[in-house]
Amino acid sequence: MPSEQRLLYPADYDRSKEVSLKDFQFIHPLQIDDMIVLIKESHKGFHDLSLKDYFTTDTAVLSYRLAIVEDLVDNPSLYEIFCKSIPMIQNIHDLRRAMGSDYSVESALSSIRYLEMYQEIIDLFAGGLEGLSLHSQGMLAFRDKIFSISKGEEYENLRRELAKTDIQFGGIKSVTIGLNLDETLRVKEAGIISIQEKPFHPGTLMEKLLKKNPMDTNSLISPLYPLTKGLHGEELKALNYSIRSSFNTIFMKSIRDFEPTLQKYFSVNTSYFTALLDDIRFLTAGVKFILHMREKGFPMCRPQIAELQEKKCELTGVYNPILARKSIEHSIVSNDFTFDENGRFYLVTGPNHGGKSIFAYSVGMAQALFQLGLFVPAKSALMSPVTGIFTHFPSSDENNYGKGRLESECARLGKIMKQLADTDMLLMDESFSSTSGLEAGYIASEVLTGIGIIGCGGIFVTHIHDLPQQLDIYNSHPENIGKIDNLAALMESKTDGTRSYKIARTTPEGLSYAKDIASQYGLDLESILKTQNEE
Repeated sequence: MPSEQRLLYPADYDRSKEVSLKDFQFIHPLQIDDMIVLIKESHKGFHDLSLKDYFTTDTAVLSYRLAIVEDLVDNPSLYEIFCKSIPMIQNIHDLRRAMGSDYSVESALSSIRYLEMYQEIIDLFAGGLEGLSLHSQGMLAFRDKIFSISKGEEYENLRRELAKTDIQFGGIKSVTIGLNLDETLRVKEAGIISIQEKPFHPGTLMEKLLKKNPMDTNSLISPLYPLTKGLHGEELKALNYSIRSSFNTIFMKSIRDFEPTLQKYFSVNTSYFTALLDDIRFLTAGVKFILHMREKGFPMCRPQIAELQEKKCELTGVYNPILARKSIEHSIVSNDFTFDENGRFYLVTGPNHGGKSIFAYSVGMAQALFQLGLFVPAKSALMSPVTGIFTHFPSSDENNYGKGRLESECARLGKIMKQLADTDMLLMDESFSSTSGLEAGYIASEVLTGIGIIGCGGIFVTHIHDLPQQLDIYNSHPENIGKIDNLAALMESKTDGTRSYKIARTTPEGLSYAKDIASQYGLDLESILKTQNEE
């Protein structure tokens, strides 16, 4: 069934027909969960969000979502309002869940606070949306909804009725309780003495005796102690019942006078916000990351969207945001990357610590963030969604039971190859490095030929330097539909081995780097013999 208005999906979108990614094993290796941190809320009674529920392959959803994200990024004050709304909506949700269907003084007391909270959140959004320049279909529809409520006659009546109540229940922050004790000093009876609009705070007996703050009537003579840690279930239930009963007595007249208003407004648009809660939780987590990166001076761009079958991935100035955020380097090196008719899958070779793996990770991170409907770490981007993101990276916790490391690597890659399609992305980092060069070269050549036949996009970072010389073999297979090309990590200076961390689309220099290093440190045959002769 088509959904109602949401912030992550178009209003007429049918989520039952949504096509998700094939696998989500890439999330942790690509550190997506370190960038987009979804706060755990299960201890509050709310389910924990999972990133895998927000990836999509639908370009209409991506376009809708990215436009909303852009509105939030361009209007940080609106982002702050969305952040503030989360605990407010959660409180409304808690009260809705706690209230029974039968009308009573006790439930009515919660209902009044519920309506006050509803008023507070409407006023929060109405005030925050006023005067903003918004462009997304979703945010404009959200603003129209809020304004239609806040400027409507029903809502104005609600405001007037709430203003007539004897006390604003949202202002109650503490109560003074009278306790009667039995012979063993256990509480046997309790009741409310007074109600305050300021909370109590910890103090000491000495402070009271010395009258350090004589005007501070809310200072205790002991620390505040959570009741849930000190009282058993029945004791806590009895205390809560006593307090509730006292509230009922105090507010009986106000609540009875207010009953018609409660019944009238109980169902007024309150479910709208609770339905949007998870959307807002996800959006604020994503936008927080984008704003944080921009505050540090790193580009985060809204990617242009190409259809899935176009198989586009054109990134200008892509970089690794994890390294950037940690400021591991003073200036993070960025690179360009593209899929085209001459390159759907790339072999990346070059010197150790030349930025090859970092580059591969950055491309995967950009693709994953794009398919969450978020900005990507690049200066500009044109991207198609993929149907699967697969990673084959070194793993310290490889399941080697009954197998050697090479067997485990191959078993893991074999599972990926069975799922792989031309609309997928595969990222490989130093695969087959656990075996000899001869064996690694054979397996890698077979895999690369297969990748060309499948036609998927991706990157293979490798030290098997024979592979780049065999592109013609891979690409000449009669069933090849995806060309394989070379990328190489460059050096700033061959003399001292300085890395530039730049990746270029060029044929690697083979053994030239090794020869330069050997010569620099006197490990070439000529230098060795010269040293021997001098001695």
